[in-house]
Amino acid sequence: MNLENRTSRRGIVWLSVLLLFVVLMVLANEMTDGERFYGVAPIVVIALAVVGLLQVYRATWDYQGWGLGTRQVRGLTVGTALYATVAVIFTGVLDLSVGPVALRPQVCIPILFGYAFGPVVGFFSGAVGSLLGDFIAGLGVFPAWHIGVGLMGLTPGLVAGYSGRGRDPSFVSNLVVVTIAIAASIVFLHPRVPGPWTGEVQNFSFWGWALVVGGLVMLANSLLLEDVSVILAAASLWGTLGILVGNGFAALAHVWINEYSLTTALIGEFAPSAATDILNLVVFTPIVLAGYRATRRRGRLRR
Repeated sequence: MNLENRTSRRGIVWLSVLLLFVVLMVLANEMTDGERFYGVAPIVVIALAVVGLLQVYRATWDYQGWGLGTRQVRGLTVGTALYATVAVIFTGVLDLSVGPVALRPQVCIPILFGYAFGPVVGFFSGAVGSLLGDFIAGLGVFPAWHIGVGLMGLTPGLVAGYSGRGRDPSFVSNLVVVTIAIAASIVFLHPRVPGPWTGEVQNFSFWGWALVVGGLVMLANSLLLEDVSVILAAASLWGTLGILVGNGFAALAHVWINEYSLTTALIGEFAPSAATDILNLVVFTPIVLAGYRATRRRGRLRR
């Protein structure tokens, strides 16, 4: 199969994955007993996200990781099921949260699966896993969040292909550190904004410090792991970049969907969710990776 045919086939696969996600989201929206999306704003946000993701493919069409073979399909299935299962446990059964922000240890799943299997698997396992988890838990459908979680998995899958596994990740490290520093500075400069969940003016300076601490822990963790596990170091850095991209998308989308002010979206929503997800990534990534490796070893022994 020549390069042109392979490129065309990958584009069709990516478009099919995006359309399948949209169809599942619409069906879940019709069937849920929880929160629904309606009106022009969420539909336009979904459409813009699909168009943008297609443009991302067009800009990176030469990356072989866009392929979807048997190995990727297995990863996609397992990643989606794992995310949905853990999401139900933590949001439906244990009902754990940090303030109004859900404790989401499952964010490491699409990040690791995106790194291991490519951007298609990372996006699908995050977006559809998030959709299924919220639907099963009876929470409803939240388009911006589902797309945002998908971006968390897509980003490391894409960056991994262009950065080269095992090579110097200093550019990504610097980008992540600068982004976290800017976000924390915005919180410190303007900490009091209407909360996105209550509308009451709240002081979010705690989440500025949480971003700083999360960023420092992530950076220290990555530097220490470079001598122990290149995979964990890369997943920590690129996963953090994915978290910033995904939460940034969701927060900005809610400026239109939920009519938040820009300061409320960035300070009241982005800062708490990004800080919590970064800490979850650092803590739970080694656990998920260890479980994945143990499962693979058992599979080899059985064969």
